[in-house]
Amino acid sequence: MPTEVAIHPLPSPRGRRQMDMVGGRQELLAAAICAFSHDGFERADLRGIASAAGVSQNLIRVHFGSKAQLWKACLEAITQSTTGIIAEISKIASDDSRSVHDRLCDAITRIIYFYSDHPYVRDFVVRHAADRSERSTLVTEQLIHPAYESCRTLYEAGIAQGIIRASHPALFFALLSAAANQPASFPTVLRSLAPEIPEDAARILIAETIVETLLHGEPCAPPR
Repeated sequence: MPTEVAIHPLPSPRGRRQMDMVGGRQELLAAAICAFSHDGFERADLRGIASAAGVSQNLIRVHFGSKAQLWKACLEAITQSTTGIIAEISKIASDDSRSVHDRLCDAITRIIYFYSDHPYVRDFVVRHAADRSERSTLVTEQLIHPAYESCRTLYEAGIAQGIIRASHPALFFALLSAAANQPASFPTVLRSLAPEIPEDAARILIAETIVETLLHGEPCAPPR
């Protein structure tokens, strides 16, 4: 089982390696996640990854063996980082003591904030989910399917009650994922369109707007 790597928030791999980093492995993972998310598997360069991590390229082979194994280690690290939110959404979705509407408000808000706080998850999935390779299958099996199954029954209940206006929960899941996956630059772009919206409020306001747009019925209360 791979050593867990702390990637929330994703640390900058630049600079001197810290003494508690075992042989540069954690820094290599952080740098590789950045490279694979930005450039994809084929274009990501091992020399560039090692340079960004501040270690010798030879350490990639020492710790991971190959570029393919390094990519799989990145996937495992990202999968570990999503375990908590998937469990949290599953718990919210199955809480029959609360209304479907309230659960949807809570779950969707938490999903939006997770994407905002973990942009490397968004970028890694978007970059590799459709590349027609074994990597696409692994990303789908380890990240996309678990995320969908954590909330599928809740979306079905929302559709049945008319809170969600979609013909299938997978369509709503895809729409929510696209809406929540805003690029890091969106507060700046938003401010160029509407200077009266401060950049430091953009994250909260976009979350509220997504929830209010996608859910029909009474307004959502603040998340618990």
